[in-house]
Amino acid sequence: MRIDDMSLDQLLALNDIICRRIDELQARQKMDVLSRLNLGKAVSFETREGQIFGRVIKNFRKTVVVQSKDNRQWKVSVGMIQPLREV
Repeated sequence: MRIDDMSLDQLLALNDIICRRIDELQARQKMDVLSRLNLGKAVSFETREGQIFGRVIKNFRKTVVVQSKDNRQWKVSVGMIQPLREV
């Protein structure tokens, strides 16, 4: 079936299915990142000021608190965090 041939009701039902799937995938991705964010873990994230590097000092369900190298604390959404590999 082509999308151009679908009725409004069919399109709305399809949209609902797609939105639920996107939510599932985003939640799974956030849980994966959160599982790797132990206290003290080196991370980075992007702000208007540029790339910020720091360490996780608190974990919450949807956010983490990161202390940057200049000792500022940032409350950051898990979706914005990039864990860094330790060398």
